[in-house]
Amino acid sequence: MSTWVIGDVQGCFAQLEALLSKIRYRRKKDRLWFVGDLINRGPDSLATLRFVRKLGERGVTVLGNHDLHFLAIVFAGHPTRSSDTLDELLGARDCLKLAHWLRRLPLLHKGRGVVMTHAGVPHIWNLKQATKRARELEAVLAGDRYRKFFRAMYGNEPTVWSKSLEGISRQRAIVNYFTRMRFVNASGELEFLHKGPADTAPRGFRPWFEFPPRIDRPIVFGHWASLHGVDGKRAIGVDTGCVWGRALTALCLEDRKLVRIGCDGRR
Repeated sequence: MSTWVIGDVQGCFAQLEALLSKIRYRRKKDRLWFVGDLINRGPDSLATLRFVRKLGERGVTVLGNHDLHFLAIVFAGHPTRSSDTLDELLGARDCLKLAHWLRRLPLLHKGRGVVMTHAGVPHIWNLKQATKRARELEAVLAGDRYRKFFRAMYGNEPTVWSKSLEGISRQRAIVNYFTRMRFVNASGELEFLHKGPADTAPRGFRPWFEFPPRIDRPIVFGHWASLHGVDGKRAIGVDTGCVWGRALTALCLEDRKLVRIGCDGRR
C-alpha cells in the first residue's frame, strides 16, 4: 500500500487522472491525500469533487482557501469572482450534498510521519497548539453556526495570533494561518500582499517555513504555486501550479518520491 499526497488540483481533473495513471494508483490498495484547493480556476471542479468524495476512507483532504470560497458562496451568498470557474458545480443537482461533505473536512491532518495542511503551520505554534486550533474551527464548520462563520470569513484582520482573540476574529485568524499563509515575520504576523517566490519577501518577512519550527515532523503543504514546490526536511510543498500550466505533483509518503506530470496550456 502507498500513500500519495497530491498538490492543488483546482479542478484540473484530466491532469489528476493522468497523474494517477503515472503513479499506477491502485484504487483498492493505495490512499490519496489532497492538500486542499480541490476546486476552482480549472475546468472540472464538479468531477474533481465527486471523485474525491467517492474515495471515502481511502482519501484524506484538508480544506484550502478556494474550497472555503465555494462554501461561502453556497452557504452565505457571497458573489462569485471573475476568475472563478464554479458555475457547473454551483448548478449541479448534488451541489449541496458536496458542499455539506466539504465543510466537514479537516484543516489539519497528521499521520504517516507528517503533518498536512493547505498553507502550512506557523512557527509560533507547536503541534498540540496547531491541532487544537484546527479542531476548534473544524467544530464551527461542522456545527450549526457554519453559515454565520462564512458570512464573516473574508478579511485580513487580525494579522497576528493572540490567545486573547475571540469570536470571528479568532476564527478568521485560524483559517488564514491554515489556508492563506505565505510570508510571516518573527512574531508570526501574516503578510497577504506578496504571493511571489521566496526571494520576493517584503522587508522583515520570510516564508513561514524558514523560521525554526516547533513541530518535529515535516509539514506537507500546497497553496504557494510560485515556489514551484519545496523539497525540504521541515517542509514539503506540492503545489506546482497545474492550473497555471506548469505541473501536478504527487508525493509518496513511504519513500518521499516525487512524481510530476506537465499541465501545459492550463490556465
